Amino acid sequence: MTAEIDPRIGQDRVGLFLTRGQIEHAGKTAVYAQMLTDNSRNTICYGSSEKFGVLGNPLNPDQKRRAIQGLWGADAFDLVFLEDIGATDNLTDWADYVFQAIGESGKAEPTDLYAGSINDARWYEAHFASLNGAPSYRRGLFDVWENPESGKRIHILDREKHIRISSSDVRSMIERRDPAWRDHVPAKLWAFYEWEYPGHLRTAIPLDGGPEDWPDLDACPAGTKGIRVVDMDGTKEVLILRADGKWRPRTAAESGKSLGD
Repeated sequence: MTAEIDPRIGQDRVGLFLTRGQIEHAGKTAVYAQMLTDNSRNTICYGSSEKFGVLGNPLNPDQKRRAIQGLWGADAFDLVFLEDIGATDNLTDWADYVFQAIGESGKAEPTDLYAGSINDARWYEAHFASLNGAPSYRRGLFDVWENPESGKRIHILDREKHIRISSSDVRSMIERRDPAWRDHVPAKLWAFYEWEYPGHLRTAIPLDGGPEDWPDLDACPAGTKGIRVVDMDGTKEVLILRADGKWRPRTAAESGKSLGD
């Protein structure tokens, strides 16, 4: 049974946040939480969605969708997946494309933009508010610029007052298998990223003893790289845990995609 919401709670504001969404980390949770308490509807637009399984863009659109919905709930955000449009001749070309994609997907037109820096938000001034001059006011961790004519707003998270961590920092830690990445990622997503992050982008795990001692698919996802010493002179071999549960040597083609061992 769906709980009824008091009609006096809520408003017609619609929030918008743009991200590549590769890793949900603590720096973003402040933005999402503010959006959910400010607006009745919120949209997340994911850029570069055509790129995945490569350095800088490890996750595909479905993995991003499962991460955000698992963290905040299936109905918390409307999701729109965008592709790169290349170089443009006009400052507003990208924002125009974003608004067109939102409209074509049937989502409500945003009234409030949320961003992590003024530089990130500059592309959207024509659709929301001018960022010239001092902010109109401050709310919590956010400086807010408001368009006096349209009432639309841009909310900028003050990173000096919040956690200084970037998606690239967290991705680097995950790829190096540095357990400190969990300090910056919501605990609900630890197991998800451990299993969903592409194995070929992560450093190899040591394979000690014989094959009977190596981890299986219950311990590691398919695609995990392993490394073992094969000669007295220290020569090493990289193997990959295949979908059939067998460890087999990495091919030359796979070596070309390796982060490094």
